[in-house]
Amino acid sequence: MATPTKTFPWVLLALFTLAGCQSTEPRAGFDEVEHVVHDRSQARIHWNQGTASDAQAAQAVRMMLGRELTTETAVQIALLNSPRLQATYENLGIAQADLVQAGLLKNPVFDLSVRFPDRPPGKTYLNFSAAEDFIDVFLLPARKKLAEARFDAARLRVTHEVLDLAAEVKSAFYGYQSAEQTAELRRTTAEAFAVSFDAAKRLHDAGNMNDLDFMSEGAQNARAKIDLADAEESALEARERLNALMGLWGEATAWKAEGRLPEPPTQEIAPEGLETLAVRNRLDLQAARQDVLTQGRSLGMASQFRFLPDATLGPDAEREADGQWRIGPTLTVPLPIFDQGQAGIARAQAILRQSEDRYAALAIDVRSQVRSARTRMFHARAKAEFYRSEVLPLTQRQLEQMQLHYNAMFVGVFRLLQAKREQIDAGRQYIEALKDYWTARAELERAVGGKLPPMAQTRSIPTSQPSSAPASQPSHVHHHHGDEP
Repeated sequence: MATPTKTFPWVLLALFTLAGCQSTEPRAGFDEVEHVVHDRSQARIHWNQGTASDAQAAQAVRMMLGRELTTETAVQIALLNSPRLQATYENLGIAQADLVQAGLLKNPVFDLSVRFPDRPPGKTYLNFSAAEDFIDVFLLPARKKLAEARFDAARLRVTHEVLDLAAEVKSAFYGYQSAEQTAELRRTTAEAFAVSFDAAKRLHDAGNMNDLDFMSEGAQNARAKIDLADAEESALEARERLNALMGLWGEATAWKAEGRLPEPPTQEIAPEGLETLAVRNRLDLQAARQDVLTQGRSLGMASQFRFLPDATLGPDAEREADGQWRIGPTLTVPLPIFDQGQAGIARAQAILRQSEDRYAALAIDVRSQVRSARTRMFHARAKAEFYRSEVLPLTQRQLEQMQLHYNAMFVGVFRLLQAKREQIDAGRQYIEALKDYWTARAELERAVGGKLPPMAQTRSIPTSQPSSAPASQPSHVHHHHGDEP
């Protein structure tokens, strides 16, 4: 018969082997994130983890910076180079480590007591035991399911943040293009005012202009210079915002970009069904729903094991002073006299209700974001088309007529310059409308989850959209976990 001193180490070894059979994965969940991001943005992402592919991603960024940036390349640079995203990817590693931890048993507790006799004939008294939290064994499958649900929620949130950054970069790029075009127009305006002021100065010096008109021309010239300085500052600020989003610094900030905003596409997306698309595609909403399911499982676990939060079981061996061994099991069970888990149950219920309310609130916010971005986009498109088809041609014809009147000496140079300034101002407002359109389009893309539906063959673009009835009304889901807002 094997002695306890020989048998006990094998028991410990078996327990430790069972507890340590899992390992972490460096890229856990990242392939799924990569697939969804590419499907919705056509861009690729990279997680820097000290591998050879890190240098390849950095080289790709340098190559794109060496060419004229477009909206797509700016987004791609940000997704490969942003330290903010690299920090976000680490949430996958944290969630995966938590998942592995949830599949591990708690380490057994080894207890040893030694007492020495004070006189012979007596042997040293030994008592040792190894106890394992046996409730933890029953909780292991449920705990792993909870950790898997939390990991899925983390993966959804990481993917949402990647797509969110892509939309933010697009908005910033359109803002930079608009600021550069506005600065260019302000520069042209300042030159026109400078010419006008120079002409006014000559007339004033010759005595052909009174002081009041001359001072008025000087004030307009000064204002044009201030407007130009403000426009140039706005362009620099827009550029720096884009640098920060792309994770650029030092010499890498010396990039060049396409200078002009594109015209709106001839076809436009259909306004119907965008809210339903957003509810189906928004990954942060899916993550919030996953939180509700997770908290529901947590409440179930807390209720099921409320009376036995900690209980241990294991072997116990004792050697008496006469050398005889006594071996048997040891069991410790807390008596639920004072703490019956009521506080833990109440806490889990409150967290569940909180997660349900957050899910419902987010669903409402998502729908509102879609409606707001959709309205802004259609309104900006209508405004841009009105400027392009009506206002710009009108100011051009006005300038041409003013030029004819000036050539015939019916009007003076100041009226001609004023017509030119009005044309430039209309161009600036057109640029602003274009920026509003593309920015709203990027926001709508973000609101629906990163990918807009196909273009619809339509030229009748509404300037505003009534609040359509949702596919299913947002509701409180305290007792209906399967309901979709």
